[in-house]
Amino acid sequence: MKHILILLILVSTLSCKSQVKQVNDNNESFVKEELTSVEVDIINTFLDVELEKDLYKKYKNLEIFVIEESLKKTKPLSDYEFNYKYKNSWGSSITEWILDSLQIKKIKEEITNEEVYHWKVYDFKNLKVSLLKYEEFRKIINARSKKEVPSIGILYLSKPLIIDENNAFISFEIGNFQAVYFSTNHFTVLMRKINNKWVESGFYEDGVFN
Repeated sequence: MKHILILLILVSTLSCKSQVKQVNDNNESFVKEELTSVEVDIINTFLDVELEKDLYKKYKNLEIFVIEESLKKTKPLSDYEFNYKYKNSWGSSITEWILDSLQIKKIKEEITNEEVYHWKVYDFKNLKVSLLKYEEFRKIINARSKKEVPSIGILYLSKPLIIDENNAFISFEIGNFQAVYFSTNHFTVLMRKINNKWVESGFYEDGVFN
């Protein structure tokens, strides 16, 4: 009987350990999901290349914060769909059309119940970042009129939406506070694997022009 009791305790303990969860500040639990090696490669290759552009020189001396809760993968798909739908209306110069309307619909259905991914500091290999919960970010935005604004850069990213072994989408937003104004750059990028390396291949507006 004693041995049976010990066995039951061990089984119970192992069962609890197998359910790896975290609890956030609102006492809401979520599964501690990890990026795959491919996702890590895509997101870091993109950031390494994108953030070296002249456009982002003003961020070089700023502390960079990543919004902990990722943009859902429906975001880059919606941006692509927006551009695809109106590609003949505004004389778009985009030539990277890798999905048609039926494929878009199918992927939408596949990711309908997608959970929000929570970024970890170690997801970013060559960029020193801190994490900022979305709700805290909103509080900073709301404090702008009081000029209680820190000099920081904000990154808001989606997990890579992997279409196939050679194509993936990422939604990217970056902003910084200037006095009481928050300026942003935002778009969806197509990453393509060429000669075994991920490269930026196409850019899609998200329909929000500011």
